[in-house]
Amino acid sequence: MAQEYAAPSDVALLADADRLFEGPGCEIIKDQRKIRVARIRINLCGEARTLYLKRYNAFSWRVQLGSLFRDSGAVRALRGVAVLQNAGIATAKPVAVVESRSWRMVTKSFFFTEEIPRGKTVDVFWRDDLSALAGQAGLRRRRGFLRALASLFESLHGQGIYHGDLKDANILVVPGTDARADCFFLLDLEGVRKYHRLSDRRRIKNLVQLNRTFGRHVRRTEKLYFLARYMSSRFDDRRRKRLWSAAILRRSQSLDRKKLAAKKATATL
Repeated sequence: MAQEYAAPSDVALLADADRLFEGPGCEIIKDQRKIRVARIRINLCGEARTLYLKRYNAFSWRVQLGSLFRDSGAVRALRGVAVLQNAGIATAKPVAVVESRSWRMVTKSFFFTEEIPRGKTVDVFWRDDLSALAGQAGLRRRRGFLRALASLFESLHGQGIYHGDLKDANILVVPGTDARADCFFLLDLEGVRKYHRLSDRRRIKNLVQLNRTFGRHVRRTEKLYFLARYMSSRFDDRRRKRLWSAAILRRSQSLDRKKLAAKKATATL
């Protein structure tokens, strides 16, 4: 528990996390076999607060047995927060981690975080706030956003940090003002790892994840601008930049074909 929420009544409320999914202030965001995510409105410290609640399901005996040797999803997410905080990269403030165990095996775990006010996923922000901006002012605003997003990726990778699912829905942006730049926050942190040296394979994988999601909303020239800004401090060799661009495109197309084939196979069953 975060210390400001450690009153006995608050601990008791968050400990019964499953019940919060059924409360009147609950909005289900995602409901899948592996995870369930909700936005909840509850009273903590005597005030109404908005939190996000993520439940990690132990959906098979294999997963439960593995929990004897591996941390739960909620604990891994909390460690991911620590990695990012140490690197100066923003994320939602953690509130609590709750685990349920039987015979030392995790049966379910929960990760509570504070809401990020005014936060939008990068694809929604681009579509709703940036894409329609006209003229040179619009061009400069979009390029400034892409430059800042590239700087985020460069900072992550430059510090040896890898995010296992760095797609657009896992990056929130709080729009800037005339006096403040756009602020980015990373979500879904159970796959965050810090390496002594981050391989090119992992770097490219993160770029592919972004290209397959956010890349659907931007033009080819904008993709190239993002990649050039990301690679500007690492490579002066234009040939290597072209090789990276081709590798990202080739890998993205391969994964898209596999996903489409899997959907067709499922539809025929």
